[in-house]
Amino acid sequence: MGRTVLHVELPGVHVAAARELGLARGEAAIVVHRDERVLDAEGVPWLVRGQALRQARRLAPEATFLPVGALAGAETYRATWDLLLPMGPAIEPTAWHAGYVDVSGCLPRRGAKAHLAALARRLADVTGQKPAQGVGVNKLIARHASPLGRLVGPEEALAFLHAQAPRPERWLTRPMIELLDELGCHRWGDVSAVPETRLRALFGLPGTILHRWSRGVDPRPVRPCYPPPTESVRVLLEPELRDTWLARLRSMAHTVAERLRRRGEVATEVILALSVRRGSGPGLASETWLTQRRRLARGIDQSARVEEVVLGLLPGELELEALEEARLTLRGLRRRGAVQGVLFVDEREERGHLLEGALAGLRTRYGLGALGWLPDMLASRQRVAEAIWGMEGG
Repeated sequence: MGRTVLHVELPGVHVAAARELGLARGEAAIVVHRDERVLDAEGVPWLVRGQALRQARRLAPEATFLPVGALAGAETYRATWDLLLPMGPAIEPTAWHAGYVDVSGCLPRRGAKAHLAALARRLADVTGQKPAQGVGVNKLIARHASPLGRLVGPEEALAFLHAQAPRPERWLTRPMIELLDELGCHRWGDVSAVPETRLRALFGLPGTILHRWSRGVDPRPVRPCYPPPTESVRVLLEPELRDTWLARLRSMAHTVAERLRRRGEVATEVILALSVRRGSGPGLASETWLTQRRRLARGIDQSARVEEVVLGLLPGELELEALEEARLTLRGLRRRGAVQGVLFVDEREERGHLLEGALAGLRTRYGLGALGWLPDMLASRQRVAEAIWGMEGG
């Protein structure tokens, strides 16, 4: 059985993310950009994706301009791509607004257009704009079919491709397309008439790939890259009071735990990375990352439990004034109720895991003041007991 690939483009997904995060003012026009190019827009129909940002600012001075990096962590992205999970076994987003789904054997023999139309309505409910969908026998043809909303079968694939103009791809850059235009190759059919040796002399290895693409040959598989195996948040830190800094960590733990709860997932590994500034003065300061991780046998998704683990990962003798950034990452995401194997290699690792849990409880109760006790606590169980006894006023 031949392959069937679905290509999806999601205009409006970045705008929907901006509205979710409250970065847009009411119904005001929004322009999301990256690398001095427009990535997404709403309320300004005369702007298109890929347009120069300088020109967009001149044409829409009243719009709200947002860098796409400011939208990281928006739940809209995951909510949109989660709708594509039932479509096929492999999903490969090339960006949050576009990607491929391997739907080989998954589309009904009759009513495939109605099936995709129903998917488009569900996607539009999240993004606010109608998506573009195209189906073909490989990635190349599916990508050319999506702006036209076409379902291209194997018998018409080559004729369809030869009538299309080349679009930028990983192996086909805009300068290469401009050079092809100068040679008179305005359609893929024109490219197919150029000998492979000529294309290779012009472009090197990409020339051979172009020659194969022009004949409808694209063996690239749809790589299963979704859902992502990690979830992370970060915060930039300023020298603050101890209680305020702890509140920042608790807020991060609550944010990632809430994301897992909405999706019905649990995490089996927690990673806390802290950026520490060393030295002072021009040319003397340097940045060092301290990374602590903890594996969990059963998985967690509750904010209180995530918070407890995060506090247990704080290193001893922590200098709050030197902290600049904290990143919290949850790895090993899986659906709640899935079976998880034993994670401890030996008894020593299990004892260390239990000791980290005890220290986490101590830090939760006494705050960062307990950090100074860490070197003594690690020496023996007796010192751990004495430290707790002393702090309890025994």
